[in-house]
Amino acid sequence: MSSSVSSIYTHYGQDPNNHPDQKEISSIVDKMHKLSLGRVALGSDGVLRSLSSENEVIDAVGLPPRLIKAFMDRFPYYEEIEARFHNSDGTLVPQEQWWAPDPSILPQPFTDEENDEARRHYEKNKDIIEEMQQKRKNGEIQGCGSDPEF
Repeated sequence: MSSSVSSIYTHYGQDPNNHPDQKEISSIVDKMHKLSLGRVALGSDGVLRSLSSENEVIDAVGLPPRLIKAFMDRFPYYEEIEARFHNSDGTLVPQEQWWAPDPSILPQPFTDEENDEARRHYEKNKDIIEEMQQKRKNGEIQGCGSDPEF
């Protein structure tokens, strides 16, 4: 089975991680304050937030449309999700709303079961997780940015 070159590369080119938008979104995610049992989520308002497992905002950055697209391109395409972000521009959202967003734009808080599973996963992999976090902080490795759990 053959494949044309144009069909195997995205609009980011042969090395998607080398595209300036992908590098910029990786840098933003890497610099965000995050909790080990939290997550990074993009609100439909275009604001990227670091959240605790209870959806408390830990850090937030308003993204321009090109970086919203870059972040979304790290995940499988779903038309309904793409539509949710149509015309979003986090740079236009007042900073007060970065920190106190309408709950409807955030993911559902973790359930008790999800919190328990996250704690078990963290405890089981604590040494590896902390080693990778330290290596990222020291610049020894760079995160791909496709896994929001840091």
